[in-house]
Amino acid sequence: MPKYFGLTLALSFFISSGTSPVIAAVDAQAQVEGRSSVHGKLKAQDGAAVSGALVEVTDNSGRSFTVSSSADGSFAISGLPVDAPYTLVVEALGFETMRRNVLPGETDLDLALNVDPLQQEITVFAQEELLKTTPEISSTLSSQEVTQLPSVSRSLAQFALLDVRAKNTAGSGSDGRTGTRLSLNNQSFRFTQYLLDGSTNFDFVLSNGPQQNVSLSSVGEFTVQTNTFPAQYGRASGGVVLVATKAGTDQLHGEAFAIVRPSGIQAAPPVSTFHVPNQKLQWGSTIGGPIRRGRTNFLTSYEQLQQERGAFIQSPATGFFTGKLDSYIGLARIDHKWSEHQFTTLRFNGDYLTTNNLNDTVGGFVQASAARTDVQQSFAGQLTQRSLFATWLNDFRISYASALPLWYSPITPSISIVRPSYATTGGSSLEHLRTGAFQIMDTMSKTWKQHQFTFGGDYLHEKAGYNLISTPLGTYTFAAGAPTPGQMPLRYNVTVGNSNLSYGQELMSAHFQDDWKLTTRFTANLGLRYDYQSNASGRTNLQPRLGLAWNPFGDGDTVIRAGAGLFYDQLYGQLQRNALNVGPDATTASYTISNPSYPTPPAVSGAQDRRDIYLLCPTLNNPYTMQLSAGIEQRLLHGFVLEMDAAFLASRHQLILVNQNAPTRFIRTAAGQARTAAAANATRPYLNYRRSDGTTIPVANVQQVSNTGNSRNPSAGVRIRRNFANHFEFQASYLYSSNITNVFFTGGNNTGTPSVSGITAGENGPSDFFQRHRLVAYGVVDLPYAFRLSGTTTAASGLPVNPLTGVDNDGDGIASDRPVGFSRNSFHGALQAQTDLALTRTFSFFEKVRVETRAEFANVFNHNNFVKLTTTYGNTVTPGSTFLLPQAGIQNSDPSRQIQFATRILF
Repeated sequence: MPKYFGLTLALSFFISSGTSPVIAAVDAQAQVEGRSSVHGKLKAQDGAAVSGALVEVTDNSGRSFTVSSSADGSFAISGLPVDAPYTLVVEALGFETMRRNVLPGETDLDLALNVDPLQQEITVFAQEELLKTTPEISSTLSSQEVTQLPSVSRSLAQFALLDVRAKNTAGSGSDGRTGTRLSLNNQSFRFTQYLLDGSTNFDFVLSNGPQQNVSLSSVGEFTVQTNTFPAQYGRASGGVVLVATKAGTDQLHGEAFAIVRPSGIQAAPPVSTFHVPNQKLQWGSTIGGPIRRGRTNFLTSYEQLQQERGAFIQSPATGFFTGKLDSYIGLARIDHKWSEHQFTTLRFNGDYLTTNNLNDTVGGFVQASAARTDVQQSFAGQLTQRSLFATWLNDFRISYASALPLWYSPITPSISIVRPSYATTGGSSLEHLRTGAFQIMDTMSKTWKQHQFTFGGDYLHEKAGYNLISTPLGTYTFAAGAPTPGQMPLRYNVTVGNSNLSYGQELMSAHFQDDWKLTTRFTANLGLRYDYQSNASGRTNLQPRLGLAWNPFGDGDTVIRAGAGLFYDQLYGQLQRNALNVGPDATTASYTISNPSYPTPPAVSGAQDRRDIYLLCPTLNNPYTMQLSAGIEQRLLHGFVLEMDAAFLASRHQLILVNQNAPTRFIRTAAGQARTAAAANATRPYLNYRRSDGTTIPVANVQQVSNTGNSRNPSAGVRIRRNFANHFEFQASYLYSSNITNVFFTGGNNTGTPSVSGITAGENGPSDFFQRHRLVAYGVVDLPYAFRLSGTTTAASGLPVNPLTGVDNDGDGIASDRPVGFSRNSFHGALQAQTDLALTRTFSFFEKVRVETRAEFANVFNHNNFVKLTTTYGNTVTPGSTFLLPQAGIQNSDPSRQIQFATRILF
């Protein structure tokens, strides 16, 4: 298929260039033969143009004509009888359906649509848009923008990156859940919350991203909220990502698409010295329409992906490993209007992914012998009931989601041998994780005089079933670099035993919000939220929210905003998982043996060998963040709007690992100094740890998760935007920020540990995903001959790099030792920059059928954007030759230039 797709694309462009004159001639002939036409504009009650509405006209013979309103709300239909009345019906998302009779000679109509209070999502394009009167800092994309802007991955995470405060924590081409792992406001990616149609969509155990995936074609609106958001949103201090799915209408409509990425024309991946296979075939369709007009509508969506991607192996000998990935995404939704006061939505969705090289597990320094099979999947359903009681609007939801966020096993189990910055071979890890989430939530809203009240709450029960046999054959770790004659390993790590765990938690919340219009120029947003989590000790998680908006001149052209609030994070399930798997009562045991025998692994019986254990502080509280923001929004000429915002985040009770059984401090004053593991163990406070049954076990490191971390993050940003009108849309944002934190803990057994246990000096530094400067821009422009060009551009500072010696200098068994004189994340990578483009040609074959042909170019200038660099500085005064060198692999860098072609049929 790739062989002939370019020819098909060229023919499509050629044929379409001659289509418009033919259609125009047909329309002209209809006018000559005694037929009439009707035209007009659709507007909301506030005067904003309504685009994308379905306008259907039925004449006295029963023949119907249907068109969609354009960006300025205009529509036109020809071929109507000149001497007979006809019926006109207008349907638009978020508005009440309009039906009216049109008399003969009535050809120019200006129609005002009423908002439907039972429909939640409203998409309005307007040249003179209303300015926000709420304090939150956010970005919203409509379904039109999602489909028009370039996205070679078709991932919603890629659109989240159009918000200047959002960053991906892995390469943008990453597979599965990892590719959706977002950091907002320089916070940990664990503290980003996800909602799908108003219900929680958060992977509560791994906290890597959304638990469910939906196709781009089924998305009605996509929003990223990053600061001082309303009280109805919580459990996150970084921000909230909201996705609303489309609904069917009374008009049968849909799309079908196919995307081809031919392998031969793709650029070689970063670091690679030659081209590798890189091809995909992706297709799908979305269909919506009436089951019973005016009452019941449906929408279904399906998408499938087949991909082959070569992963470059850079050391010790260059080569590549071809990974194969298959992915399936489906959704079905039914909307039923029982009466003018009752509206029900039922949605089912699921996704499944399988691959033999998830995120290039093999690649870079990792050899083919470490390959494994990964599976990820989810299945979910949601029932929404919206009811209007007098002046009260009630929104009730109940949902359930089941997922496999982590399910992998080695293809050929063997002992793993790790030589940092040189090679990793083998592996024996087997990990299975199944999660489930059940949620009930209810929200009431009412408008009373100058007040808009919203209040409600939710109950969420989350559970996990877990089976783990981790590294049963163990891992040898050698000093960084190539092997030398007679070299022996530094340590041997192994986890023995079997673990079958079931655990979970319950969460509850309540919120109240009052949007109070104090005067015609001044609005206050008053909110209060409370969160409860069964796995946390805190019971006083009250979160006040305050927002102010002032229109100083009363003309709506200037709005000054300010906001403040308290935001609590939820403790993610990985903490509980680790405490059960590596805790003192675990049925598995993890051992670290220094200077082990080789190549025959040392025997570990558990009777005399020290093990590392992982604990949760008995009084572990939810981390929280205080947010302050202020900004101004100004309407400019020609539909442009300028925004300037400043924000300050101060986080407290952040999670950090404290080693309760650390050896005495080993203060190095010169490069190369080291202490043996035996000498370090002799200084530990205690040899054994008492289990719950009264028995004791020998222990080495006793890592306890505590609440002594903190961070601060001031930022200032400017954004200029113009919504789509007169064939043009544009937005550009720039953010300058600072970030200082004394820890960046992500939940792992040894992440976030200091270079010298108990000493915080040198630990203050930026978060792992901090970028001081970040610029994001995107735009859409209509060109002559039905062409449309869209593009996105990002430029940002390089990411921080934490220098490590590559050896265990203090003998504590934790590889977090930094060279003398360097603080955490004291280096950084090179500038990141990327431009993506899409060129689309639209043409019509029939009155209700349009075809789009599209060429997409990702990373047009083929700039290398590295996410992960080699962190081994070395145990010497000067850095080693591999320090700061990039690592191959789709997780470690954004993809190089990619080109793909697509055809989309809309009806």
